[in-house]
Amino acid sequence: MKTRFACISVVVAAALVGGCANAGTSTSKDGVRVDAGVTDDQIKIGLFNGYTGPVAAGAIAGAAGFDARLAKANAAGGVCGRKLTSVRADTKYDPAVAVQAYRANVKDIVMIGQLLGATSIYGLSQQIARDDIATLAATSAAEVIKLENVYLFTTPFPMYVINGLDWAKKEQAGSDGKLKVGVIYQDDAFGQEGRNAVRFVAKNDPDVKVVAEAGYDVKAEDFTAQVLKMKKAGAESVWIHGIASKTAPILSQASQLDFAPQWLTVDSGYESSLAPQLGRLLDKLHVVTSSVLYTENVPAMAEVKQNVEKVAPGTKPDQLVIAGWVDASVAVAALEKACKEKDLTQKGVVAAMSGLTVTTDGLSPDLEYGTGDADSRIPSRETRVNQIDVKSGVLAPVTGFGTTDLASRWKLADGAQS
Repeated sequence: MKTRFACISVVVAAALVGGCANAGTSTSKDGVRVDAGVTDDQIKIGLFNGYTGPVAAGAIAGAAGFDARLAKANAAGGVCGRKLTSVRADTKYDPAVAVQAYRANVKDIVMIGQLLGATSIYGLSQQIARDDIATLAATSAAEVIKLENVYLFTTPFPMYVINGLDWAKKEQAGSDGKLKVGVIYQDDAFGQEGRNAVRFVAKNDPDVKVVAEAGYDVKAEDFTAQVLKMKKAGAESVWIHGIASKTAPILSQASQLDFAPQWLTVDSGYESSLAPQLGRLLDKLHVVTSSVLYTENVPAMAEVKQNVEKVAPGTKPDQLVIAGWVDASVAVAALEKACKEKDLTQKGVVAAMSGLTVTTDGLSPDLEYGTGDADSRIPSRETRVNQIDVKSGVLAPVTGFGTTDLASRWKLADGAQS
Protein backbone atom coordinates (compact mmCIF):
# COMPACT_ATOMS: atom_id res chain seq x y z
CA MET A 1 0.00 0.00 0.00
CA LYS A 2 2.68 2.39 -1.12
CA THR A 3 0.38 5.34 -1.87
CA ARG A 4 -1.60 4.91 1.32
CA PHE A 5 1.38 5.02 3.64
CA ALA A 6 3.11 7.77 1.69
CA CYS A 7 0.09 10.00 2.28
CA ILE A 8 -0.65 9.03 5.85
CA SER A 9 2.42 10.53 7.49
CA VAL A 10 1.82 13.93 5.92
CA VAL A 11 -1.94 13.97 6.30
CA VAL A 12 -2.07 12.75 9.88
CA ALA A 13 0.57 15.22 10.98
CA ALA A 14 -1.44 18.06 9.51
CA ALA A 15 -4.71 16.77 10.94
CA LEU A 16 -3.43 16.48 14.48
CA VAL A 17 -2.67 20.17 14.57
CA GLY A 18 -6.41 20.83 14.53
CA GLY A 19 -7.11 19.78 18.11
CA CYS A 20 -10.37 18.30 19.40
CA ALA A 21 -13.66 19.07 17.71
CA ASN A 22 -16.02 19.28 20.66
CA ALA A 23 -16.94 22.89 21.31
CA GLY A 24 -18.63 22.22 24.66
CA THR A 25 -21.70 20.20 25.55
CA SER A 26 -24.95 21.75 26.75
CA THR A 27 -28.56 20.69 27.26
CA SER A 28 -31.16 22.29 25.00
CA LYS A 29 -34.64 23.42 26.01
CA ASP A 30 -36.12 20.05 25.01
CA GLY A 31 -33.72 18.17 27.30
CA VAL A 32 -31.42 16.92 24.53
CA ARG A 33 -27.66 17.08 25.05
CA VAL A 34 -26.01 18.92 22.15
CA ASP A 35 -22.64 20.23 21.08
CA ALA A 36 -21.05 20.88 17.67
CA GLY A 37 -23.42 21.34 14.74
CA VAL A 38 -26.70 21.27 16.68
CA THR A 39 -28.87 24.22 17.68
CA ASP A 40 -32.48 24.42 18.84
CA ASP A 41 -33.69 24.33 15.24
CA GLN A 42 -30.90 22.87 13.09
CA ILE A 43 -28.58 19.85 12.74
CA LYS A 44 -25.58 20.20 10.42
CA ILE A 45 -23.96 17.22 8.67
CA GLY A 46 -20.65 17.50 6.81
CA LEU A 47 -20.18 16.30 3.23
CA PHE A 48 -16.47 16.20 2.38
CA ASN A 49 -16.26 15.13 -1.26
CA GLY A 50 -14.50 15.89 -4.54
CA TYR A 51 -16.88 18.40 -6.10
CA THR A 52 -14.12 19.46 -8.50
CA GLY A 53 -11.43 17.22 -9.96
CA PRO A 54 -11.51 13.64 -11.30
CA VAL A 55 -14.55 12.41 -9.36
CA ALA A 56 -16.66 15.57 -9.55
CA ALA A 57 -19.61 14.10 -11.48
CA GLY A 58 -20.06 11.29 -8.99
CA ALA A 59 -19.56 13.56 -5.98
CA ILE A 60 -22.21 15.99 -7.18
CA ALA A 61 -24.64 13.15 -7.89
CA GLY A 62 -24.01 11.64 -4.45
CA ALA A 63 -24.58 14.98 -2.73
CA ALA A 64 -27.84 15.44 -4.63
CA GLY A 65 -29.06 12.07 -3.38
CA PHE A 66 -27.96 12.89 0.16
CA ASP A 67 -29.72 16.25 0.23
CA ALA A 68 -32.83 14.71 -1.30
CA ARG A 69 -33.06 12.24 1.58
CA LEU A 70 -32.62 15.07 4.07
CA ALA A 71 -35.48 16.89 2.30
CA LYS A 72 -37.71 13.86 2.92
CA ALA A 73 -36.80 13.87 6.62
CA ASN A 74 -37.32 17.61 6.90
CA ALA A 75 -40.76 17.36 5.29
CA ALA A 76 -41.70 14.98 8.10
CA GLY A 77 -40.48 17.39 10.81
CA GLY A 78 -36.75 16.74 10.76
CA VAL A 79 -35.06 15.01 13.68
CA CYS A 80 -35.86 16.09 17.23
CA GLY A 81 -37.84 18.93 15.69
CA ARG A 82 -34.71 20.24 13.99
CA LYS A 83 -34.05 20.79 10.29
CA LEU A 84 -31.27 18.69 8.78
CA THR A 85 -28.73 20.64 6.72
CA SER A 86 -25.66 19.48 4.82
CA VAL A 87 -22.42 21.44 4.82
CA ARG A 88 -20.39 20.75 1.67
CA ALA A 89 -16.61 21.06 1.51
CA ASP A 90 -14.64 20.32 -1.67
CA THR A 91 -11.73 17.91 -1.13
CA LYS A 92 -10.78 17.81 -4.84
CA TYR A 93 -10.08 14.07 -4.29
CA ASP A 94 -6.86 15.16 -2.58
CA PRO A 95 -5.97 13.89 0.93
CA ALA A 96 -4.21 17.14 1.89
CA VAL A 97 -7.24 19.20 0.89
CA ALA A 98 -9.47 16.78 2.83
CA VAL A 99 -7.48 17.66 5.97
CA GLN A 100 -8.17 21.34 5.39
CA ALA A 101 -11.88 20.65 4.86
CA TYR A 102 -12.02 18.62 8.06
CA ARG A 103 -10.26 21.23 10.18
CA ALA A 104 -12.38 24.06 8.80
CA ASN A 105 -15.71 22.35 9.48
CA VAL A 106 -15.48 19.71 12.20
CA LYS A 107 -16.43 22.09 15.01
CA ASP A 108 -19.62 23.06 13.18
CA ILE A 109 -21.11 19.64 12.33
CA VAL A 110 -22.52 16.78 14.42
CA MET A 111 -21.28 14.03 12.09
CA ILE A 112 -19.60 13.52 8.73
CA GLY A 113 -22.13 12.22 6.24
CA GLN A 114 -19.56 11.74 3.46
CA LEU A 115 -15.78 11.59 3.55
CA LEU A 116 -14.42 10.63 0.16
CA GLY A 117 -11.55 8.28 -0.53
CA ALA A 118 -9.75 5.59 1.42
CA THR A 119 -6.47 7.52 1.55
CA SER A 120 -8.14 10.63 2.99
CA ILE A 121 -10.01 8.50 5.52
CA TYR A 122 -6.82 6.78 6.66
CA GLY A 123 -5.06 10.09 6.88
CA LEU A 124 -7.75 11.57 9.13
CA SER A 125 -8.46 8.39 11.10
CA GLN A 126 -6.56 9.39 14.24
CA GLN A 127 -8.28 12.76 14.38
CA ILE A 128 -11.72 11.18 13.77
CA ALA A 129 -11.10 8.80 16.67
CA ARG A 130 -9.76 11.56 18.89
CA ASP A 131 -12.69 13.89 18.12
CA ASP A 132 -15.18 11.03 18.58
CA ILE A 133 -17.17 11.99 15.48
CA ALA A 134 -19.18 9.45 13.45
CA THR A 135 -17.94 9.36 9.86
CA LEU A 136 -19.74 7.74 6.93
CA ALA A 137 -17.09 6.78 4.41
CA ALA A 138 -17.80 7.72 0.77
CA THR A 139 -16.00 4.58 -0.33
CA SER A 140 -16.68 0.88 -0.26
CA ALA A 141 -13.13 0.07 0.87
CA ALA A 142 -13.49 -2.63 3.51
CA GLU A 143 -10.30 -1.76 5.36
CA VAL A 144 -11.80 1.47 6.71
CA ILE A 145 -14.28 -0.60 8.75
CA LYS A 146 -11.40 -1.34 11.11
CA LEU A 147 -11.03 2.35 11.94
CA GLU A 148 -12.68 3.81 15.01
CA ASN A 149 -15.88 5.79 14.30
CA VAL A 150 -15.75 5.07 10.55
CA TYR A 151 -18.68 3.26 8.88
CA LEU A 152 -19.60 2.13 5.38
CA PHE A 153 -23.07 2.67 3.96
CA THR A 154 -22.61 0.15 1.15
CA THR A 155 -21.48 -3.41 0.66
CA PRO A 156 -17.65 -3.35 0.84
CA PHE A 157 -15.57 -3.73 -2.33
CA PRO A 158 -14.28 -7.27 -1.75
CA MET A 159 -17.88 -8.52 -1.95
CA TYR A 160 -18.26 -6.79 -5.34
CA VAL A 161 -15.20 -8.65 -6.60
CA ILE A 162 -16.01 -12.04 -5.07
CA ASN A 163 -19.65 -12.03 -6.17
CA GLY A 164 -18.81 -10.50 -9.56
CA LEU A 165 -16.15 -13.04 -10.45
CA ASP A 166 -18.46 -15.88 -9.47
CA TRP A 167 -20.91 -14.55 -12.06
CA ALA A 168 -18.11 -14.06 -14.61
CA LYS A 169 -16.95 -17.64 -14.14
CA LYS A 170 -20.40 -18.94 -15.04
CA GLU A 171 -20.63 -16.62 -18.05
CA GLN A 172 -17.10 -16.66 -19.44
CA ALA A 173 -15.28 -19.80 -18.32
CA GLY A 174 -13.67 -21.93 -21.00
CA SER A 175 -14.73 -25.43 -21.96
CA ASP A 176 -12.78 -26.77 -18.98
CA GLY A 177 -14.81 -24.63 -16.59
CA LYS A 178 -11.78 -22.49 -15.72
CA LEU A 179 -11.67 -18.68 -15.88
CA LYS A 180 -8.51 -16.71 -16.65
CA VAL A 181 -8.73 -13.38 -14.83
CA GLY A 182 -6.71 -10.19 -15.08
CA VAL A 183 -6.95 -7.14 -12.84
CA ILE A 184 -6.11 -3.51 -13.65
CA TYR A 185 -6.12 -1.47 -10.46
CA GLN A 186 -5.46 2.01 -9.14
CA ASP A 187 -2.21 1.59 -7.23
CA ASP A 188 -3.32 2.89 -3.83
CA ALA A 189 -5.26 1.53 -0.85
CA PHE A 190 -8.52 1.59 -2.83
CA GLY A 191 -7.21 -0.27 -5.86
CA GLN A 192 -5.04 -2.70 -3.96
CA GLU A 193 -8.05 -3.85 -1.98
CA GLY A 194 -9.72 -4.84 -5.25
CA ARG A 195 -6.58 -6.62 -6.43
CA ASN A 196 -6.35 -8.49 -3.13
CA ALA A 197 -9.98 -9.60 -3.44
CA VAL A 198 -9.23 -11.03 -6.89
CA ARG A 199 -6.34 -12.94 -5.33
CA PHE A 200 -8.65 -14.17 -2.56
CA VAL A 201 -11.03 -15.61 -5.13
CA ALA A 202 -8.22 -17.38 -6.99
CA LYS A 203 -6.86 -18.77 -3.73
CA ASN A 204 -10.20 -20.23 -2.71
CA ASP A 205 -11.78 -21.15 -6.05
CA PRO A 206 -9.81 -23.70 -8.11
CA ASP A 207 -11.76 -22.69 -11.23
CA VAL A 208 -10.41 -19.12 -11.19
CA LYS A 209 -6.81 -18.31 -12.10
CA VAL A 210 -5.20 -14.86 -11.99
CA VAL A 211 -3.06 -14.57 -15.13
CA ALA A 212 -2.09 -10.87 -14.95
CA GLU A 213 -2.06 -7.88 -12.60
CA ALA A 214 -1.28 -4.29 -13.56
CA GLY A 215 -1.39 -1.21 -11.37
CA TYR A 216 -1.48 2.43 -12.43
CA ASP A 217 -1.01 5.82 -10.81
CA VAL A 218 -4.21 7.83 -10.31
CA LYS A 219 -2.76 10.56 -12.56
CA ALA A 220 -2.00 8.12 -15.39
CA GLU A 221 -3.39 8.80 -18.87
CA ASP A 222 -1.73 6.08 -20.95
CA PHE A 223 -2.79 2.49 -20.26
CA THR A 224 -1.02 0.74 -23.12
CA ALA A 225 1.27 -1.29 -20.85
CA GLN A 226 -1.55 -2.43 -18.58
CA VAL A 227 -3.81 -3.53 -21.43
CA LEU A 228 -0.99 -5.29 -23.28
CA LYS A 229 -0.20 -7.26 -20.14
CA MET A 230 -3.78 -8.50 -19.97
CA LYS A 231 -3.84 -9.39 -23.67
CA LYS A 232 -0.52 -11.26 -23.64
CA ALA A 233 -1.64 -13.28 -20.61
CA GLY A 234 -4.85 -14.33 -22.34
CA ALA A 235 -7.20 -12.88 -19.72
CA GLU A 236 -10.82 -13.80 -20.47
CA SER A 237 -12.24 -11.48 -17.81
CA VAL A 238 -10.56 -8.31 -16.56
CA TRP A 239 -11.57 -6.64 -13.32
CA ILE A 240 -11.01 -2.84 -13.34
CA HIS A 241 -10.68 -1.41 -9.84
CA GLY A 242 -10.38 2.34 -10.13
CA ILE A 243 -12.29 5.58 -10.58
CA ALA A 244 -14.64 6.15 -13.52
CA SER A 245 -12.41 8.65 -15.33
CA LYS A 246 -9.86 5.86 -15.93
CA THR A 247 -12.31 3.29 -17.29
CA ALA A 248 -12.76 5.14 -20.59
CA PRO A 249 -9.06 5.26 -21.58
CA ILE A 250 -8.59 1.63 -20.53
CA LEU A 251 -11.43 0.42 -22.75
CA SER A 252 -10.39 2.72 -25.60
CA GLN A 253 -6.81 1.45 -25.47
CA ALA A 254 -8.04 -2.14 -25.44
CA SER A 255 -10.08 -1.46 -28.58
CA GLN A 256 -7.03 -0.05 -30.36
CA LEU A 257 -5.09 -3.17 -29.41
CA ASP A 258 -7.92 -5.45 -30.59
CA PHE A 259 -8.42 -6.87 -27.10
CA ALA A 260 -12.02 -7.59 -26.13
CA PRO A 261 -12.33 -9.57 -22.89
CA GLN A 262 -15.29 -9.43 -20.56
CA TRP A 263 -14.75 -6.31 -18.43
CA LEU A 264 -16.11 -5.87 -14.91
CA THR A 265 -15.85 -2.93 -12.55
CA VAL A 266 -17.27 -1.52 -9.33
CA ASP A 267 -19.97 1.18 -9.35
CA SER A 268 -17.37 3.88 -8.67
CA GLY A 269 -15.60 2.73 -11.85
CA TYR A 270 -18.47 3.78 -14.10
CA GLU A 271 -20.53 6.90 -14.77
CA SER A 272 -23.37 7.23 -17.27
CA SER A 273 -21.54 10.19 -18.84
CA LEU A 274 -19.06 7.72 -20.36
CA ALA A 275 -21.64 6.38 -22.83
CA PRO A 276 -21.30 9.06 -25.55
CA GLN A 277 -17.54 8.61 -25.52
CA LEU A 278 -17.38 4.82 -25.47
CA GLY A 279 -20.51 3.74 -27.37
CA ARG A 280 -20.40 0.06 -28.34
CA LEU A 281 -17.25 -0.49 -26.29
CA LEU A 282 -19.58 -0.68 -23.29
CA ASP A 283 -21.14 -3.87 -24.65
CA LYS A 284 -18.45 -5.91 -22.91
CA LEU A 285 -18.48 -3.98 -19.64
CA HIS A 286 -20.54 -5.08 -16.64
CA VAL A 287 -20.86 -3.04 -13.47
CA VAL A 288 -21.30 -4.56 -10.01
CA THR A 289 -23.44 -2.47 -7.66
CA SER A 290 -24.98 -2.67 -4.21
CA SER A 291 -28.04 -0.51 -4.83
CA VAL A 292 -30.87 -0.38 -7.34
CA LEU A 293 -30.75 1.74 -10.46
CA TYR A 294 -32.04 5.28 -10.76
CA THR A 295 -34.32 4.17 -13.59
CA GLU A 296 -35.92 1.24 -11.78
CA ASN A 297 -39.57 1.19 -10.83
CA VAL A 298 -39.22 0.25 -7.18
CA PRO A 299 -41.76 1.73 -4.73
CA ALA A 300 -39.37 4.27 -3.21
CA MET A 301 -38.01 5.59 -6.52
CA ALA A 302 -40.78 8.10 -7.17
CA GLU A 303 -40.08 9.67 -3.80
CA VAL A 304 -36.36 9.77 -4.55
CA LYS A 305 -36.84 11.50 -7.89
CA GLN A 306 -39.36 13.95 -6.48
CA ASN A 307 -36.98 15.06 -3.74
CA VAL A 308 -33.94 15.13 -6.04
CA GLU A 309 -35.80 17.44 -8.40
CA LYS A 310 -36.64 19.64 -5.40
CA VAL A 311 -33.04 20.04 -4.17
CA ALA A 312 -31.07 19.61 -7.42
CA PRO A 313 -33.27 20.26 -10.47
CA GLY A 314 -32.01 18.71 -13.71
CA THR A 315 -29.88 16.02 -12.04
CA LYS A 316 -29.10 13.31 -14.60
CA PRO A 317 -29.80 9.65 -13.84
CA ASP A 318 -26.78 8.33 -11.96
CA GLN A 319 -26.18 5.35 -9.71
CA LEU A 320 -24.47 7.56 -7.15
CA VAL A 321 -27.68 9.53 -6.58
CA ILE A 322 -29.09 6.36 -5.02
CA ALA A 323 -25.86 5.81 -3.08
CA GLY A 324 -26.19 9.31 -1.66
CA TRP A 325 -29.80 8.67 -0.64
CA VAL A 326 -28.86 5.42 1.12
CA ASP A 327 -25.92 7.19 2.77
CA ALA A 328 -28.25 9.87 4.15
CA SER A 329 -30.68 7.17 5.28
CA VAL A 330 -27.96 5.88 7.59
CA ALA A 331 -27.24 9.39 8.88
CA VAL A 332 -30.93 10.06 9.53
CA ALA A 333 -31.40 6.71 11.29
CA ALA A 334 -28.39 7.38 13.54
CA LEU A 335 -29.62 10.87 14.41
CA GLU A 336 -33.11 9.58 15.15
CA LYS A 337 -31.66 6.96 17.48
CA ALA A 338 -29.46 9.57 19.17
CA CYS A 339 -32.53 11.79 19.59
CA LYS A 340 -34.38 9.01 21.40
CA GLU A 341 -31.39 8.73 23.71
CA LYS A 342 -31.54 12.51 24.28
CA ASP A 343 -27.93 12.79 23.13
CA LEU A 344 -27.33 14.66 19.88
CA THR A 345 -23.68 15.30 20.63
CA GLN A 346 -20.97 14.06 18.31
CA LYS A 347 -20.22 11.32 20.83
CA GLY A 348 -23.93 10.50 21.13
CA VAL A 349 -24.18 9.89 17.38
CA VAL A 350 -21.18 7.54 17.56
CA ALA A 351 -23.00 5.58 20.28
CA ALA A 352 -26.13 5.46 18.11
CA MET A 353 -24.23 3.76 15.27
CA SER A 354 -23.60 0.69 17.45
CA GLY A 355 -26.24 -1.93 16.68
CA LEU A 356 -28.00 0.36 14.20
CA THR A 357 -30.33 -1.24 11.63
CA VAL A 358 -31.25 0.76 8.53
CA THR A 359 -34.17 -0.06 6.25
CA THR A 360 -33.56 1.30 2.75
CA ASP A 361 -37.04 0.70 1.30
CA GLY A 362 -35.67 -1.63 -1.36
CA LEU A 363 -33.11 0.83 -2.73
CA SER A 364 -30.30 -1.43 -1.53
CA PRO A 365 -29.97 -4.41 0.78
CA ASP A 366 -30.90 -3.33 4.31
CA LEU A 367 -27.88 -2.43 6.43
CA GLU A 368 -26.90 -3.72 9.87
CA TYR A 369 -24.12 -2.46 12.11
CA GLY A 370 -23.15 -4.93 14.82
CA THR A 371 -21.86 -4.31 18.29
CA GLY A 372 -18.94 -6.73 18.19
CA ASP A 373 -15.64 -6.77 16.31
CA ALA A 374 -14.98 -5.00 13.03
CA ASP A 375 -16.37 -7.88 10.95
CA SER A 376 -19.73 -7.46 12.68
CA ARG A 377 -19.82 -3.90 11.29
CA ILE A 378 -19.79 -5.06 7.66
CA PRO A 379 -23.24 -3.63 6.83
CA SER A 380 -24.05 -5.92 3.87
CA ARG A 381 -22.47 -8.58 1.67
CA GLU A 382 -24.98 -8.45 -1.19
CA THR A 383 -24.35 -7.12 -4.72
CA ARG A 384 -25.73 -7.58 -8.19
CA VAL A 385 -24.40 -7.39 -11.76
CA ASN A 386 -25.58 -4.86 -14.35
CA GLN A 387 -25.14 -4.30 -18.05
CA ILE A 388 -25.16 -0.91 -19.80
CA ASP A 389 -27.58 0.59 -22.28
CA VAL A 390 -25.04 2.07 -24.70
CA LYS A 391 -27.44 4.77 -25.94
CA SER A 392 -28.37 6.23 -22.56
CA GLY A 393 -25.45 4.98 -20.48
CA VAL A 394 -27.93 3.77 -17.86
CA LEU A 395 -27.39 0.44 -16.11
CA ALA A 396 -29.84 -2.44 -16.34
CA PRO A 397 -29.73 -5.38 -13.89
CA VAL A 398 -28.57 -8.78 -15.06
CA THR A 399 -28.92 -10.49 -11.68
CA GLY A 400 -30.81 -9.89 -8.46
CA PHE A 401 -29.14 -8.97 -5.17
CA GLY A 402 -27.38 -11.82 -3.45
CA THR A 403 -24.11 -13.09 -2.08
CA THR A 404 -22.00 -16.16 -2.61
CA ASP A 405 -20.79 -18.65 -0.02
CA LEU A 406 -17.26 -17.37 -0.54
CA ALA A 407 -18.31 -13.76 0.08
CA SER A 408 -20.19 -14.84 3.20
CA ARG A 409 -17.01 -16.41 4.55
CA TRP A 410 -14.74 -13.46 3.77
CA LYS A 411 -13.36 -11.58 6.76
CA LEU A 412 -11.35 -8.40 7.02
CA ALA A 413 -8.27 -10.43 7.89
CA ASP A 414 -8.51 -12.12 4.50
CA GLY A 415 -8.03 -8.80 2.75
CA ALA A 416 -4.92 -8.07 4.77
CA GLN A 417 -3.41 -11.50 4.08
CA SER A 418 -3.79 -11.41 0.30
